[in-house]
Amino acid sequence: MRYTIFDIADENFGIDIQLVVEILKSREMHKIPDLPDFVSGVINVRGEIIPVVDMRIRFGITEKAGKQRILLIRLEEDKIGLLVDNVMDIVKISEEKISKPPNLFKGFRAEFIKGLGQEDTYVGAKTSRSNKVIIILDIERILTSEEKIRLKSSREKLKNEEVSPHRRESVKRSIKTDKK
Repeated sequence: MRYTIFDIADENFGIDIQLVVEILKSREMHKIPDLPDFVSGVINVRGEIIPVVDMRIRFGITEKAGKQRILLIRLEEDKIGLLVDNVMDIVKISEEKISKPPNLFKGFRAEFIKGLGQEDTYVGAKTSRSNKVIIILDIERILTSEEKIRLKSSREKLKNEEVSPHRRESVKRSIKTDKK
């Protein structure tokens, strides 16, 4: 199976490449009240409003990252953005090279982790990383059911322009600009 590899706080993470829609440079995010702290806000991608989860905050990492990327993924029927430090490459990891994670792995909660893997072959241009451990995330568990519902209702609010008055015009303008 192939995984998109990215890093957060010097740890390598992987998610199934089939979930990845695209990789974006970090961009301006619009804040929406009453969302969990780990949701940085929403972005407008070609007229589609997409919530962005700051993976550092979600994992309880307090220090800020420098340059970041947004990994746009499909989660159930919606898209969400994952704010990560860097997107590295794509690797192939066979099922037998993936082991069950321990209950606590370097401060990351085990409920988010599907397994620990070692890459078989390098699919990208580089060939030097061969024995690194990759934390394979269970993307379905990154958000709880309640959090998914809150994100969906916030997205609908924004679509219906029920955001705070001082942000409404800039969000409306941004949406119209991106659709062109």
